[in-house]
Amino acid sequence: MHRLDKRTSAWGKLDRAHPDRTTAPRLSLVGHSLDVAAVVRALLALPTWRKRLERLAGRPLNDTDLDRLTVLAFLHDVGKAGAGFQAKALTDEQQALWRRRHGVPFDQQGHTRIVAPLLGLEPAFQEHRLNLGVDAIRAWGGPSALAQEDVIDLWLASISHHGEPMAFSTTLRSLSALPHPTWTATVDGYSPLEGLAELGRTARALWPGAFSEDAPAFRPRQALIHGFAGLVSLADWIGSHTGHFPFDLGPQDAGRWTHSLAAAGQALRAMRIDVEDIRCDLRRRAPGFQQVFGFEPTAVQAGAADLPPCSPVVLEAETGSGKTEAALWRFKTLFEAGEVDSLCFLLPTRVAATGIADRVDRFMRDLFPDAGLRPNTVLAVPGYLRANAAEGQWLAPFTVQWPDREPGDPLFWAAENSKRYFAAAVATATIDQFLLSTLQTRHAHLRGSVLLRSLVVVDEVHASDAYMRALLLKALQRHHAAGGHALLLSATLTRDLRDELLRTGSSPATGGKGLGAPRPVPVAEAPPEADDYPRISAPGVVRTFGPSQSHKRIHHVLQPWMRDPESVARCAVQAVQAGARVLVLRNTVRQAVATQQAIEDLLGSEHPALFRCNDVVALHHGRYALPDRRALDARVGELFGKDAAQQRQAWVLCATQTIEISVDCDADLMITDLAPMDVLLQRLGRLHRHAKRQGFRPVGFETARCVVLVPPHDDLGALLSGGAGGMGIGRNSAYPDLLTLQATMNALRDGQRFPMLDIPGDNRDLVEQCCGRPALHRLAQTLGDDWMSHLQQLQGQTSAQGSAALFQCIDWAHPWREAVPGELSTQAKTRLGLDSIEVDLPPATRSPFDHVLERIAIPAWMLRSLPEEDDRGAPAVEDLRAGPDGLHFTVRGQAFTYTRLGLAQAD
Repeated sequence: MHRLDKRTSAWGKLDRAHPDRTTAPRLSLVGHSLDVAAVVRALLALPTWRKRLERLAGRPLNDTDLDRLTVLAFLHDVGKAGAGFQAKALTDEQQALWRRRHGVPFDQQGHTRIVAPLLGLEPAFQEHRLNLGVDAIRAWGGPSALAQEDVIDLWLASISHHGEPMAFSTTLRSLSALPHPTWTATVDGYSPLEGLAELGRTARALWPGAFSEDAPAFRPRQALIHGFAGLVSLADWIGSHTGHFPFDLGPQDAGRWTHSLAAAGQALRAMRIDVEDIRCDLRRRAPGFQQVFGFEPTAVQAGAADLPPCSPVVLEAETGSGKTEAALWRFKTLFEAGEVDSLCFLLPTRVAATGIADRVDRFMRDLFPDAGLRPNTVLAVPGYLRANAAEGQWLAPFTVQWPDREPGDPLFWAAENSKRYFAAAVATATIDQFLLSTLQTRHAHLRGSVLLRSLVVVDEVHASDAYMRALLLKALQRHHAAGGHALLLSATLTRDLRDELLRTGSSPATGGKGLGAPRPVPVAEAPPEADDYPRISAPGVVRTFGPSQSHKRIHHVLQPWMRDPESVARCAVQAVQAGARVLVLRNTVRQAVATQQAIEDLLGSEHPALFRCNDVVALHHGRYALPDRRALDARVGELFGKDAAQQRQAWVLCATQTIEISVDCDADLMITDLAPMDVLLQRLGRLHRHAKRQGFRPVGFETARCVVLVPPHDDLGALLSGGAGGMGIGRNSAYPDLLTLQATMNALRDGQRFPMLDIPGDNRDLVEQCCGRPALHRLAQTLGDDWMSHLQQLQGQTSAQGSAALFQCIDWAHPWREAVPGELSTQAKTRLGLDSIEVDLPPATRSPFDHVLERIAIPAWMLRSLPEEDDRGAPAVEDLRAGPDGLHFTVRGQAFTYTRLGLAQAD
């Protein structure tokens, strides 16, 4: 093993598993820095990554550019050359003594912010800058002082590899003027001046072209600075992996470089970040759609694949029409053409994401039958530990055991930390994970940069409020500005939202005035006589496919039972007794539980038609602990899915919105609360979903049936002064827009125009009439002043939510120094569904469904007092006891129950 001279050379990594850090094996700072620089250089050699970075740079990257980027990546850990960091190899007692002797504050033992004096102009550190070569690096920008500052910001983007953006602005300038004994003290014979000089000599020796006086001036665009930050974050994570870069990989000095380059290439291939071999194999085999899926493509599926490599593409087609297969085949087409290296499939809910994950895994196995030449897959949902269709298990805080795999297997690496999810070749995720890439929060740049090589598929793209939509548009603008690809799917998209999404593909140049005001995009208009649904749209492209050949007719009726769970239960029970499968969808958990209890009162708790999980009667909503929720999801598929289509057993399931999207569920009768028409059409997709069930439906249910629950007397106007039942403006209201609800109710009552719903024939008319902005404005004018005031209030809230979202965004066209880190606001956490408080439970706690529970999530709104921002510990569970009906416990003095009906506040 090549040894490190502990007295004169700086170390970069210690073997943390060694019991004595003072004698632990070490990797030199030069050696570790070379490993990370090699990963950056290997990433920049990959065609897709290179194209994205060049798009951000606004021009091709020449050899000198690549050398300069490599130098800055090599110097990402320059702060470790400080004596304070080097002292971390001492015992705690020795460190404390050393700090007192040299007057080094504890915070100067870090390695990021302490770089401030090296990048400033203070005379006290002129020798340090000379040894490292700071002035030579600054000179890359030429005579322009602004260009020189941009070069320093590019370097700082590399130094910010731990996910917290740093810029040489007010904060670092003020830090640079403070005393920095970490750069003047010595430790164990080591001098920071010599450590910096060794880094400088190595950089000049390996990449002389970067420092050539004949090289052209280099002023990096702001978008390149942002993208480079994420690139180095990924490279540091990979370059620190001792499985790929063991300490004894090569010499501890510049001679390690060739070894590091070879290891970087091997690591990227093993982790499926370099997919060129996989792409070549796919091109050689050239499988067809029917070979992979087992059936011929529909016109829409073929049309989505045949489009030229443009972006964004918006695909509108009815629920159950095969949009998922169209998206997967679009990925195959773009991947084969070298346009993308990875797939990011985004769903609005956890249930939807976990449901799609199996289909995505199966597609990857069928498209890439050789496991050695197959992209790795990850379920990118926090709380789950799943990759490549396998379930992992935590053995220790940083160790995961995967079935039949050694710990540290590179195919599973991305799944073991939520910040790395998108480093997998295929990630099935919730939309919030994508939106985190554009928010001012740690590791946003890592997420955003890694995603650039992906085809981003957003399913149910309409299912976002104003806040989420603003974040989505911003993230898509960044993605398209770098040349990325996106496919947006919906069954119920309004024209105005479609146009807004298409405009994300016409963002200003990445170094210009920002991405906040996209220019109009030319969209070819379909011929007037062409049917407008289904439809594929892209910048300059419109494809329509004529009337659908398949039609689902739904008999619908409105009933004033929204506040009457007993009447809802009687209707459901009557259908069950006729042999039907019944799905009851309520807008709130409270309504769902009340309806479930009313049904049980009528049927009796032992009735075989009641939905059960592990032989326990239950319902389906979002307030279940993770192990129970996963079992409930699976049980819904078993009882209502494709494999159960030809069974005659009657079932009744009460649920909330968790069941309405991307869940394989076929019901004969649906009883649903009133909801906006786009949401209602999604729910109706759970009716008569599988054709092979047609001969097994009970008498009277050969045609799909739906009962829509409305308030007594159809009076939505009473909710204008305050929401209730999940409708109207109010706290935690699911559907604050009463105008859309009124328009939906009006359409359902229009017996002349919609005597029965024809799906998908009526989809376009229903969505535009009930959700389109022009139609809603006309309706408000018709209904009177109170409704116009409601419309104005909604518009104000929409504007405020959009502004609040954009205020927290990172705009890659804006200066790097504006990318301040921060914690997500309460509003952001709530909108992204990240505001639940995880509560740890005692060991061996068992749920009502007999699953072992380690923790349970409590929505923040349920707790009167929340943990402080700096309180890293989870709130403690107090007085936990298991009763015959489930768990009873208190948290911060509040009483809760967790029963077969889910989590609830105790009375």
